[in-house]
Amino acid sequence: MTNAKSQAEFTVLFADLAGSTQLYERVGDAIAFRLVEQCLQRARSEIEQRGGRVAKHTGDGLMAVFTDANRAAEAALRVHQAVRDLPLSSGQTIAVRLGFHTGPVVESDNDVFGDTVNVAARLLELASPGRAITSAETARQLEPEWRVLLRPLKPRTLRGVSRVTSPFELVCESPGDLTVVQSVNFEAEEKPELRLYLGAQSVVLDERNPSVRLGRDPASEICVSDTRASRQHARIEFRGDKFVLIDRSSNGTFVAMDDEKEFVLSREEVVLRKHGQLALGRTCVDNPYSIGFVCM
Repeated sequence: MTNAKSQAEFTVLFADLAGSTQLYERVGDAIAFRLVEQCLQRARSEIEQRGGRVAKHTGDGLMAVFTDANRAAEAALRVHQAVRDLPLSSGQTIAVRLGFHTGPVVESDNDVFGDTVNVAARLLELASPGRAITSAETARQLEPEWRVLLRPLKPRTLRGVSRVTSPFELVCESPGDLTVVQSVNFEAEEKPELRLYLGAQSVVLDERNPSVRLGRDPASEICVSDTRASRQHARIEFRGDKFVLIDRSSNGTFVAMDDEKEFVLSREEVVLRKHGQLALGRTCVDNPYSIGFVCM
């Protein structure tokens, strides 16, 4: 496969290391680079052992292709486990986010292009650290042993994708540690939840855990050690079927939501939508303390 272009069906998988930006800040460029390379090498090895091919690296992540969706699902689980179990120096932690989708792609010069690649990349955006998100198209091709590890999520429109997508989360624990009680119901309703992540840490808000505190206070569920953040900077509450961000700070909360222009919340409230970033006291841009969020 050189310059010639051809079309075939593949499962495209994206993997991205969460927490790498904070890692560079904490331990320095040389050590962080070595740790990130260890994680990526382990991920590549797991992918290749399952018959996948790494097409390219994407910053602190990679894109791989598989001819078999079942191999991709197994690789996603094994990559997660491999990165999680990798002993990192200085007490550091890194988690991996994964997204994969099956469909036709255009092959050229060992790379792949097309709508399938775009959908897989957008599914990655839904994944918080330690999570793998796939599509209904992929789920239908999976064998029963993998389908029972899928959790249906609420249908949504992905950024840059015109049609509605029905995503599924692949449970990233060892199959031997799980008790399977039933197969996936493709029509199941998913209750709203909000996932927040800062580096390799994540918090889930839902009806069972309806609020979270953000700030410098060590008692906060999301503790941000930025001097521009107030001790009790902001909170997020689950109200009905919505997640409401409430600012109570001196410097405001910066919000970049669903690819819209960033704005500042000052002693105000806003309903969080889809996905984006929050930052306490300063812009989200190039901010190692920015908090990612995804509304599921």
